[in-house]
Amino acid sequence: MLGEEEVRDAYAEARSYERDARAAEKEGNDEVALGLWQRYADLKERKGSYFLCMYGYFNVARIFDKRSNWRDAAESFKKAAALADSLGEHSLWVFLMHLACQMHEKAGDYAACRDHYETIGNFFFTRDNFFGAADAYEHAAEIMSLAGEDISRYEVPVAAWQRNYEYWKEHGELDDAAWSLKRVDAYRSAQQRL
Repeated sequence: MLGEEEVRDAYAEARSYERDARAAEKEGNDEVALGLWQRYADLKERKGSYFLCMYGYFNVARIFDKRSNWRDAAESFKKAAALADSLGEHSLWVFLMHLACQMHEKAGDYAACRDHYETIGNFFFTRDNFFGAADAYEHAAEIMSLAGEDISRYEVPVAAWQRNYEYWKEHGELDDAAWSLKRVDAYRSAQQRL
C-alpha cells in the first residue's frame, strides 16, 4: 500500500503537470504542453486514477490534433477509450472512439477509420441499439466511399436500419419505424450514386 506522503506527492506532482501544461499551451508552447500532459497521463495511469488518466490522454490527443499529428492523436484517443472501456464507461468509450475515427480520417487512414466505426456499430448492435449501430455503419460506408471502395454490396447499415424498424414497430412507435425505412431507402440511393 502506498504511504500517505507518496500519494500526496504524486497528487501534487500531477497537479503541477496539469497547471504547467495549461500555462504552456496558453503561451503557445504546445510542445511543452504536450510533454506535460503526457507525464500527467502516465502518472495518473501508474497511480490507478484512470478517469484522470483519460483526461490526460484526451489533452494529449487534442494537442496532437492541433499540430496536425493525427495518427498520434488517434492513438491517444484510443488509449483514453481503452481506459473508458475497462471502467465500463461505454458512452465515453463511444465518444472517444468517434474522435479517434475523425483523426484517422484526417490522416487518410481510411481502413483504420472504417474498422473503428464498424467496432462502434458492433458494440451498439450487440446491445440492441440499432440506431447507434446503423449510424456507425453508415459512417463506415462513407469512409469506404472516400477511400474509393465500392459500397454497393455493403449491406450492414441496411440490416441495422431494418432491425431499428422492427424494434420501433414492436414498441408501437410507428413514426420512428417509418423513419427507419426511409433511412434504408436513403442508404440504397447512396449506394447507387457511388
